[in-house]
Amino acid sequence: MEDRKTFFDYAGQVFLTFGITITVLNVFCVLFGEEAEGFSTMFALGGEGLPAATVFQFLLSSVFMVAARYLFFTDAVIKKLSLPLRTVCMLAADTIVIIVFVAVCGWFPVDRWQPWAMFFLSFGICFGIGTVVVTLKERAENRKMEAALKRLKQKRESGRKTGAEEKTGAGYGKRN
Repeated sequence: MEDRKTFFDYAGQVFLTFGITITVLNVFCVLFGEEAEGFSTMFALGGEGLPAATVFQFLLSSVFMVAARYLFFTDAVIKKLSLPLRTVCMLAADTIVIIVFVAVCGWFPVDRWQPWAMFFLSFGICFGIGTVVVTLKERAENRKMEAALKRLKQKRESGRKTGAEEKTGAGYGKRN
């Protein structure tokens, strides 16, 4: 799992999540806002962007989602849980957060299946992309760690040879 994190790590992750979310939502507003105006609070301004209240709602939802990530992907609270189970629990927590915000904040009508289908489709696509990115990042970090370990082993082996030479006198001129 991850190293112990500070408040600043948490805040940075919240703002990263928030920034990506707001960027994607504003793209949706530009592309679909005029047609969706009046459909939900997210599109209340049509193609002009997101209302301030909606922006702050997404900031708060980002806080909860990142808290779920820290809860399930650090050993601070949950000590022994497999990675697949941690992922399922985090996705369930994120889905609950979204359902609550949709219902309370009116992000889209809860009684229509189309917005839910689009939500789960976009959530799935974003999760898939995120999984690929995290996997690639982890592989790159693993390669770096393997290379560093290999260098450390080589350094230790060369240090042992040098130490053995010093003890036996090998590599030095004859002593009288």
